[in-house]
Amino acid sequence: MKASIQEIAVKEDTTIKALMDELQLSSAPILLEVSGEIFYPDEIENRRLRRGDKVTLIPLIAGG
Repeated sequence: MKASIQEIAVKEDTTIKALMDELQLSSAPILLEVSGEIFYPDEIENRRLRRGDKVTLIPLIAGG
């Protein structure tokens, strides 16, 4: 198992959609954990990040 943790600075009041676009992940199959709650990106794309929010990207992996 390989884990990668990287902290980046994000301007306060940035939307989830803007963050996903900036990271070039708009079409990536992922979930987001935002301050302890799990979402699909399109469920909260207009949510604005606030000071202290912690965002974790969780890749969806499928196989068979």
